[in-house]
Amino acid sequence: MKELNMNEIPKWDVALEAVAKDMYAKLGRPMNLADFKQLGKDYQVRFDDLMHSLSQLVANNMWSQQGFDEHGNAVADDVLEALFVYNRLDEKIAEQYAVEWQPIAEAYQQE
Repeated sequence: MKELNMNEIPKWDVALEAVAKDMYAKLGRPMNLADFKQLGKDYQVRFDDLMHSLSQLVANNMWSQQGFDEHGNAVADDVLEALFVYNRLDEKIAEQYAVEWQPIAEAYQQE
């Protein structure tokens, strides 16, 4: 029997990760807040659960996030780091800075 290594257990819901990756592939572009809300409706998943998994994917360098101000300029990383407080999304910041998320290709090359 293989011994369980705690470092191999994802800190996010792998089923939610899979549906998010699938939607990303279908859209062919980074996902925004509205996309994740729609994903939650389509799969009858709580938005907070999706965002918790997304926060863990970002924290573990599986997904990236970027935001843009009203002029289309990139938002500093320290602003984006404030998006998730206790793994809960601050929707006001996400909406204000037009935040987008996408999988990091290199993170999935081992699959």
